[in-house]
Amino acid sequence: MSNNVISSSLEDYLEAIAEIIETKGHAHTKDIAERLQVKMPSVTNALQALSVRGLINYQSHSPVVLTSRGAEMAAVIRHRHSVLKSFFSGLLKLEEKEADETACKIEHVIGETVLSRLVVLIEAIAGREDCASLRDFLETTMPRVKTEVAEGELANVIPLNELPIGQSAVVVQVDENLRGVKKFADLGLVPGTLLQVEGHAPFGDLLRIKVMGSSLSLRSRDAAFICVKLT
Repeated sequence: MSNNVISSSLEDYLEAIAEIIETKGHAHTKDIAERLQVKMPSVTNALQALSVRGLINYQSHSPVVLTSRGAEMAAVIRHRHSVLKSFFSGLLKLEEKEADETACKIEHVIGETVLSRLVVLIEAIAGREDCASLRDFLETTMPRVKTEVAEGELANVIPLNELPIGQSAVVVQVDENLRGVKKFADLGLVPGTLLQVEGHAPFGDLLRIKVMGSSLSLRSRDAAFICVKLT
């Protein structure tokens, strides 16, 4: 195995070690176990694996020290996490805890090219004058896009065929009894999708639905199988 490639689990350990050292000035195995909420034997095994790869200096009962290569790799991992968390919290408007947890899941698989392009996107939306209206849109719309329905919000959940013209809503459930459910999924009618009823077709029972910038026609009897939450 290449010393430049480590598992996502070991990346988490390396990231945690760097953060603990930055905060406390040193990182003991107990600190690492508490940060990652794992048992001490797991920490010992991970530290031994990182030591073999030359990423840390590790001896029992002594603080863990990052090597220069380990510190460099930890910096890359932390940068990935920071960018992703900024994207999820700043643009998608997720709560800090969810943004942090989501970044942790994705930081191990995202490529550097994709990450670099995310940085460009984040900086453009945050700083460009011609993105002011987009910033306002994200600020008001993103928090409303969610598939979870709290008990007090049940009154706002209705079948799509009952959604008033011009009203925006988010898909929260697609009944498995809907015929051609895969076809509708391909069209974007899946939980979490923001949509709007544009009107009724002149003939028949067709609805015109705006989904992801496109218009599509949907039979009312099919729309009855799709539950949406008013936004």
